[in-house]
Amino acid sequence: MENEWPSPNPEETDERSKTGRKPDSSKLLSGGIKSWWVLLMGPIEDFLIDRKFHPNVLTITTLLVSALAGYFFHLGLIFIAGVLLLAGSCYDIFDGRVARAQGLNSPKGAFFDSCVDRYSEVLIYLGLLSFFRDTFFVYIVFLIVSCSMMVSYTKARAEGLGIDCEVGIMQRTERVVYLGVLSAFNFLGNIVTFLLGLGNRDYLLKLSIIILFLFSFYTSVQRMAHVMGKIEEAGDGGTDGTGTAGG
Repeated sequence: MENEWPSPNPEETDERSKTGRKPDSSKLLSGGIKSWWVLLMGPIEDFLIDRKFHPNVLTITTLLVSALAGYFFHLGLIFIAGVLLLAGSCYDIFDGRVARAQGLNSPKGAFFDSCVDRYSEVLIYLGLLSFFRDTFFVYIVFLIVSCSMMVSYTKARAEGLGIDCEVGIMQRTERVVYLGVLSAFNFLGNIVTFLLGLGNRDYLLKLSIIILFLFSFYTSVQRMAHVMGKIEEAGDGGTDGTGTAGG
């Protein structure tokens, strides 16, 4: 018996991506997993396209869901926060893909999406800062915010210099996935530690925080080295260490 439900077309799915091809792999998240997730979400994506949802609506939805995730982190409801974080990442994927499918993609939309993404991350980390406010981890969360900012800034500054800067093992997608998945499964870790007599210490959530900090810091340095290397190759590297400061 034939399947009555249309399955997602892999070629059409790739065409809707930002690069027009299958997602690239990183050392922390394979392209196969990304492709599998996009195909799994295909029916929802097609529904949004058929109903002509405006991409900006999906972008704002990402912001609202991220705000809710941050709020539930603040309340200590880690599982709900993790699920919302993963749900918000889906909307973040959809907005660009729906825009390209409808022919609505533009520099203005891409700029708006990037700005909202930064606000979304800040709201998530604000909730984590509140949750860890009486612990040492509050400092680690602050460092994640700083490193994430540098990851985004180095890319923006490089593109302003005409240099491609897609390198980095911990970009926004990896940050969201690792934090979301480990937060969603945090309760299982608490069950194990409770049975071992260690109490509910939120070890999986703390593990995700440490992973985000270490690899976000590494990525920011990785991008700096990449861009400086490209500048040296072009013969534009100065020796006095001065340059034009940017805001």
